[in-house]
Amino acid sequence: YLFVDVTGRNDWSSALATPVSSKNSSFFYPSVSGSLVVSELVKVPKISFLKLRASYAQIGNDTDPYQTAGAFVPATPYNSAPTLSDQNIIANPNLKPEQTKSVEFGTDIRFFGNRLGIDFTYYNALTENQILSLPVSTSTGYGQRVTNGGSVRSKGIEVILNGAPIVSKNFRWNSTINFSRNRATVESLPEGAKRLTLAYSRVYDSPNQTVYYIATEGGRIGDIWGDGYVKNAEGKFIVDNNGNLVADNVLKKLGNYNPDFMLGFSNNFKYKQFDFGFLFDWRQGGILVSRTLALAGVAGQLKETENRPTEGLAFDAVVNTGTTANPVFVQNTKKISAESYYRQFYDRNHEENSIYDDSYLKLRQFNIGYTLDKAALAKTFLKNLQSVKLSFVGRNVFAISNIPHFDPEQLALQGNKFLNGVEDMSYPTARSFGLSLGVNF
Repeated sequence: YLFVDVTGRNDWSSALATPVSSKNSSFFYPSVSGSLVVSELVKVPKISFLKLRASYAQIGNDTDPYQTAGAFVPATPYNSAPTLSDQNIIANPNLKPEQTKSVEFGTDIRFFGNRLGIDFTYYNALTENQILSLPVSTSTGYGQRVTNGGSVRSKGIEVILNGAPIVSKNFRWNSTINFSRNRATVESLPEGAKRLTLAYSRVYDSPNQTVYYIATEGGRIGDIWGDGYVKNAEGKFIVDNNGNLVADNVLKKLGNYNPDFMLGFSNNFKYKQFDFGFLFDWRQGGILVSRTLALAGVAGQLKETENRPTEGLAFDAVVNTGTTANPVFVQNTKKISAESYYRQFYDRNHEENSIYDDSYLKLRQFNIGYTLDKAALAKTFLKNLQSVKLSFVGRNVFAISNIPHFDPEQLALQGNKFLNGVEDMSYPTARSFGLSLGVNF
């Protein structure tokens, strides 16, 4: 009823060595886990099975080659002859391995002869000494320097509830609910850094039309930052004397692409030889910045842009008739051309207008089947088979979402990386239906 597992591992990585030293190239990481089956130790009323578990683990990680010592990289050929140049990163001979320390606690409880079960897990992980590339002045001749620094804490819960609400001779119903919630928080940044840009994605076509994935101390991994237009204290847009919106080039946090929680709900029913099952997925929260909304909105190619006005339009905004020090805001009445209006409203410097709530409810899959068992096959030419099952299956059947133009599960491609939280002119996701034939010999 008591189980304990202890492990230890040591890695040696040449990527952390230098031409003169290997002191940081070795890193050891242990782990210990244990579980106690309480229901085998003592009888617990009305509980069929009860297990408690806990674990602690350390994980080490190295870096890419040539981060601790300089190296030459291929450059533009000269007269068809190969050339080399110094790499763009200032090497750091004192790099240490990254380290993640994690703890986990959980329990597995079952009731009513294992008809109802709850599996609960809590985890908390801290990653330190992250190996990061930070920008440096171009006057150094380099673009970045590599260093250790920063810490990120990831914690969350996972809950699995499963049960068999109905079990009889000819009918059985099995149901499972999965719930998960995770938060990854930046506890510290490298010394001297106020914020760190982890990645970016061009929503439009120029640097000031870009969203950035920025880590700030106390912020969360997944925070997305971008531009917008200047607003007054009441949240109204401010226009200039020509009726145009005023760009606010100070980056602001638009939101976070991670969900508040995820939930899955699956059910399987069996009546005699028939079976039926389905799986729903529910995502709650998180934002998605849409290039489809930004660019197709400008061009009038979206359903909601049908029959929109084509004459001069005025922004629902205010104009400052006072001074910068003592502003006096009055309602804007200045009209501008429809083209200029829509370009500003959907496009230029207005990432915050291209945001969708990325919550959705999806019928991920359903299936209806019928099984011919050995008795049913005995009088047919398939009598040597154990069973034959024919099923009708549907996948991505429908989704309920605030996003009207595309599947809410989208990624953007930036270079050779896929990024969450940005949609880039996506193709529709296919809904599929098919037949499945299973044969058991």
